Amino acid sequence: MKKKRLLIKLKKLVKIFVLYTIENDYKIYRIRNTKINIRFSLQKRYQSKWGYIPIQKNKIIFDNYMGMGYGCNCKYVAERLLRTPGTYDLVWVVKDVANNKHLFPKNIRLVEYMSEEAFKEYASAGIWICNYHLIAYLNKGLQKKKGQVYIQLWHGSFGIKKIEGDCRNLVIDKNWEYLAKKNADVTDYWISNSDFETKIYKQAFWNVKNILEYGHPRNDLFFMKNDGVREKVKKKLGISEESKILLYVPTFRDNGLYGAEYLDSEKVVRKIEERFGGNWEFVVRYHPKSELCLEKIKIGINATNYPDIQELLLASDAVITDYSSCIFDFILTGRPGFIFATDNDIYNEVRGLYYPLKNTPFLIAENNEQLCKNIDDFDENVYEKKVKQFLSDKGSVEDGHAAERVERLIKQLARNEENEEISKDFLES
Repeated sequence: MKKKRLLIKLKKLVKIFVLYTIENDYKIYRIRNTKINIRFSLQKRYQSKWGYIPIQKNKIIFDNYMGMGYGCNCKYVAERLLRTPGTYDLVWVVKDVANNKHLFPKNIRLVEYMSEEAFKEYASAGIWICNYHLIAYLNKGLQKKKGQVYIQLWHGSFGIKKIEGDCRNLVIDKNWEYLAKKNADVTDYWISNSDFETKIYKQAFWNVKNILEYGHPRNDLFFMKNDGVREKVKKKLGISEESKILLYVPTFRDNGLYGAEYLDSEKVVRKIEERFGGNWEFVVRYHPKSELCLEKIKIGINATNYPDIQELLLASDAVITDYSSCIFDFILTGRPGFIFATDNDIYNEVRGLYYPLKNTPFLIAENNEQLCKNIDDFDENVYEKKVKQFLSDKGSVEDGHAAERVERLIKQLARNEENEEISKDFLES
């Protein structure tokens, strides 16, 4: 941790004296107030080290949100492919392989995120499957070869907060924007779960082609009988089988500033027990980028390191968030969801929202008192109708068969030796 902080300070110091830009696939470092500049090709080193490596059509490399682990859409596509053992060589990029190895099936090979080995696997994999932009890899020279296919699964869902090209905070960094556009240019297929998400992809990701409305593989979980998953989650978190789970999932703030009032977990749990009955456990899962102070939560179990948020959502009996897209996955369960957003105006100004919070099915609170009142006022019948209307308005295609559709696409790609264009009828079927 000390080493990481020192490195951050060093980078800030360097930026005072050195200006860094990316132009036409060259990194250019300029010493401020001088004519001195140093140019590095993004492609040269990559091509010299890995350009010669042949592509293996049946090798698939996965990366879940910058090496975060075995979760999200990537996991549920991999689970589907593992049903036919020996068909594919599955590789997963993850941070801290040694401490995460036990979380993965034995038939998936692990490589360290951003390692030389990871670049080699990317260079030889026939198919890349990710749920975020490969900015860090492209910044180190990653090149997609002819014959390789890149499938983008993304990690949002009916997302309310603005993303990528629509987000002012991101596009202000022109180096980031250059690499994000490059990522979009080399992406072959985008997996969407709705007409709404398809429109956002076209709007936010610059140059998009082949958007397939298959649904999100991670959401297939909500359409299956999964008592075993609920039991597993509770056992892992130390929660009794009889207890219910109230999951709180706050997202990060681009400016690092949260609202004036933190969620009062003690008060909220008492209220939810009064309204719905039974014994409830408060579980909090922070965003990987979140800076929310743990000490502000009075009671609760910290599940931030639980590898798969979909399993947490499935095991939860109610969810509270501010702007996280996870709640738009959770509504597929039909269980109660609540919004606790104490900084809506500021968040909308800094990050931006695609539609107002009031247009969601959820009761909205700006403080703890209001949140407790919303729990009291929760009407199951009204909520059910609002959820149904919301999914209809967004053009949701979620039906529990998304991973199956992606698997069909992968099978077709893996046996497509001549790199022929796949028919539109097949892609949309």
